[in-house]
Amino acid sequence: MKRKFILWIVFFLVITNIVFIGTTIWYKTKMDKQEFKVYSFQGENTDIRITDGLIIMSPNKHIVSGGNIQYIGSKEEQIESYSESIYLDKEGDKDVVLLKTVSMEMDNKGISLSDELLLNKSIGEISSQQLFNEEQLGLIKNNLYFSLRYSTVDGEIENSIIMLNVEEFNMRENK
Repeated sequence: MKRKFILWIVFFLVITNIVFIGTTIWYKTKMDKQEFKVYSFQGENTDIRITDGLIIMSPNKHIVSGGNIQYIGSKEEQIESYSESIYLDKEGDKDVVLLKTVSMEMDNKGISLSDELLLNKSIGEISSQQLFNEEQLGLIKNNLYFSLRYSTVDGEIENSIIMLNVEEFNMRENK
């Protein structure tokens, strides 16, 4: 009787281990087949510089971190409001990925553009289950843009556009 009990325990442990090992191998194989992409982006023009931008895409989530903005120009304009956007340009059609708008509720003096961008250097972040469709994924490397649009206290509207340099990280190197 005792011998039968021990055999049942050994049999149960062997079956449990086979199921555990099989499940682990199946899960690892499934995870290895999933696409996980990471892109970094940056860019600049005569007035502004964009650094440390990231796009992270996993099967269940897309994340865009706009990075940081730095004013490198020499203009000392006083602004009332501005908007920063990251978008894909598909033959003239803009698909906005990230948009941040700021409006100053101050006196009529406004605030210096360079001071405002120094205080609020983060462009922002967005995440969703899917930010990009299959067609847009093919456009990321050569068609990602940043736009800074602002209005001065004099009522002028300026727009500065930067084509972003996008690099894809190879996430399969270490496997």
